[in-house]
Amino acid sequence: MHHRDTQRGFTILELMVVVAIIAVLAAVVIPSFMKESKRGKDKSEVSPMFAELGTRQEQYKVEAGAYLPTPAFPSAANAQGTDVTTLSAEWTTLRVMPSSNKLMCSYTISTGAGGTAPNTHTNWPTWITDTTVAVTPAVSWYFMKAACPSNEYFTASWDGKIRSQDGH
Repeated sequence: MHHRDTQRGFTILELMVVVAIIAVLAAVVIPSFMKESKRGKDKSEVSPMFAELGTRQEQYKVEAGAYLPTPAFPSAANAQGTDVTTLSAEWTTLRVMPSSNKLMCSYTISTGAGGTAPNTHTNWPTWITDTTVAVTPAVSWYFMKAACPSNEYFTASWDGKIRSQDGH
């Protein structure tokens, strides 16, 4: 009796199908990964900066009796980061110590007296619709907005929660 040894392998067609499936998966996953990576970079800067700015605002209010509004600083968002070793006059007055010498996001702080509606201010994000945020605080207030290369973030003295334009 003679047994034939047969070798079995993958055909070129089977290999092409596997490569096509991997290519489709990569086309779906890579852009999502890149977006999440950018969002992670933004959030790793925004959280400590909001905490620093909020702490400095509270200290300033104790000393001066009111919160200090600040124009956008740095003046624009920059994915490569903007050198902030020289601070704006307002950040110097607040004694802000940035978490890094280069910031990707631009930060704006708006302030107001108790009984005035924050959402009537120029810097109020148009995408904020949450009724817990769109209130008229009885006491003086501030809200901060961070404009980053891939997203926009917001927090307020009466709420403290960091919200993002894309909801993440």
